[in-house]
Formats: sequence, C-alpha cells, structure tokens
Amino acid sequence: MRPFALFALVLLAAILPAGAQDYGRPAAQVALQPLPENATPDIDALLKTHWRPYFNAGGRYGFFRDQVRAGRIDLDEDGRAELFLMIDTPDWHSDKGQPMVVAQWTSKGWSPVGWGFGDPDGVFVTAQRVEGWATIETPSQWLRWNGVSYQTIDRTGP
Repeated sequence: MRPFALFALVLLAAILPAGAQDYGRPAAQVALQPLPENATPDIDALLKTHWRPYFNAGGRYGFFRDQVRAGRIDLDEDGRAELFLMIDTPDWHSDKGQPMVVAQWTSKGWSPVGWGFGDPDGVFVTAQRVEGWATIETPSQWLRWNGVSYQTIDRTGP
C-alpha cells in the first residue's frame, strides 16, 4: 500500500503546478448581462455611490449604463440573490480583467460585500462554502468569504 500512496503523491505533484490553488470546482456561472433599458434606480444608486466621478460622466474613464453588466446569484443560500456589477469598457480593463463589485441587499439598498476583477463570461460560484457563503472564481482571482466580506486572492495556477 505504501508504494501506491507514494506513487499517487508523486503523480499529483507532477500534475499540479507549484502553488496552485483550488477553492472548489465551479458549480454555477454568474450570467453577467447588459443592464435593462428601463430604469433600475437601486443599481444606479450603487453605481453613483461607488463610481461617482465616472458614472454618467464623460472623459477617458467615464461610463454609462450600457457599459455595465449585472448578474444575480444567491451566494449565502438565504433565498435572496446577491448582485454582481461589472464595468465592461476597454478603458477600465486591466491585466486582471474588468472591475467588479458584489453587493448584498440591505434595508438601505445594495451594500458591497466584495470587490474584484473578472470578465463577462468568466465569473463562477464554486461548490466550496465558508460560513455558508460560496467562493467566487474569476480568471484572475478567487473571492473567499472571511466572515465579514469577500477577500480577493490572486490566482497563481491555471
């Protein structure tokens, strides 16, 4: 039995890159779609609060509703979906992707619980949960619940 176990460990080490992280396999994709044409005052309020100098503004980093993608998925299994917003414009693209906020609904409106980077087709919720909150996977980062909010961890492996 010991030679087999040693062989399995050597094989596993050869397959996994050094420093590779695995926070669960993808369980669902977050469908990030353009905002609807009709008004969404709750989403506009979140955009105005956190991107005030840029939302509905001109200039290099200015953006409008048609350059924002949104998706909803229940991250903490409480029956209420959290909101994902991503600025989808080339001026905001970085090596890590497009900026993204994850927000939870409160009595005062949407409140951010995480910030990160991703791409419109590459944001997934994994099967791993921390204190009931799903881990989020993007091409460049993991977002893991730390008990209060999502912490970003840059991906080092595939």
